[in-house]
Amino acid sequence: MNPEWDGEPSRGMIGGYIHRVRTSLRSKLTVSHLLVQTLSLFIYAAGGFFLLVAILISGGYSFRDLLRESPVFIALTLFVLFNIFVITLCGFLSATIVSRYMARRLTRQIDELVRATDEFAQGNMHRRAEVMSSDEMGGLAERFNLLAARLEDLDVQRRSFVANVSHDLRTPIAIIRGHIDAQMRPALEAGVADTAIDPAEAFRAIDHELATLTSLIDDLFTLSRLEEAALPIELAPVDLVTLIEDTVRGIRPYALQQARVSVNALVPLDLPRVLGDETRITQVINNLVHNAIRHTPAGGLVIVAAESLPNSNVVEVAVRDTGVGIAPEDLPRIFDRFYRGDSTRSPGGTGLGLSIVKQLVEGQNGSVAVESQVGEGTSISFRLPIAKAA
Repeated sequence: MNPEWDGEPSRGMIGGYIHRVRTSLRSKLTVSHLLVQTLSLFIYAAGGFFLLVAILISGGYSFRDLLRESPVFIALTLFVLFNIFVITLCGFLSATIVSRYMARRLTRQIDELVRATDEFAQGNMHRRAEVMSSDEMGGLAERFNLLAARLEDLDVQRRSFVANVSHDLRTPIAIIRGHIDAQMRPALEAGVADTAIDPAEAFRAIDHELATLTSLIDDLFTLSRLEEAALPIELAPVDLVTLIEDTVRGIRPYALQQARVSVNALVPLDLPRVLGDETRITQVINNLVHNAIRHTPAGGLVIVAAESLPNSNVVEVAVRDTGVGIAPEDLPRIFDRFYRGDSTRSPGGTGLGLSIVKQLVEGQNGSVAVESQVGEGTSISFRLPIAKAA
């Protein structure tokens, strides 16, 4: 004997049905529609019966007369009740068919969303839900597709991020390892005495690669703290005139000696104060200027300019260079982490600087923008709100 049917066999079927009704949206819609249809038909038929009684009473019959004619009244009552039963049964059967059809139509989009969600969760990032209607459920499917596309794009960025981090970590380590091996190798081994790398040159190369690794780790740490909202940003009135001039004065010797690039400031003395974090603004300008220097050939020029935009409550700071420029297809993605197009890739860059700039500026209620022409130069600007007078 099947143990599932021991005891009260009907309880399992009824319990299963009740469970389906409680957990299935289609069953809930069907049952609710049936209840509404059956109840309305019952009220309609019962109302007809009581209306008949009211008509008889208004026609001169009293309750005593109705009781006196009880056989006729009972027969009439049974007839009406039979009609109520027939009407309710017919309505129930037709409502069952219509309810199941309507419930199936209503839940078809949900079923498609469930299937799409399951496949997406299993790793099929290309899965999209078919939009089957133009109502709220269809709108939900469209939003699911937008979310899926965004998540797929983020997954692509994550994979690219990991690949680029691995590459940018592996290359300096390999160079450092090569120089260390060369210095540890006996000088006269295999006749390499004439071609051995000078220790001073090797140490300079190792120091350069260590600086690259340090810069990459610092950028990763800054970006991580920005995404976790753990990097402190304290907003206060900031004097951009002094800040920009001090920053340019500190960078100018490095730019002239290392890259032979001139760096100048072009800031009006009456520039209003902005509401921002002085440390973070300095970090932004340093990042933009060093980025401009790396992409500007010897003899080029980098200018840090600032102005208060007319008919607005913001100040714009722009870092312009006379460098190689950025290709139009690369412009929309230069603020993505680790993105370096062919025209912007250069030694020493981690590909994180502009992403950090964007997040730092937006963390101060500002915005960033870029303009560039290949072969002519690039201008990256950011805007911050003017601080209100005390």
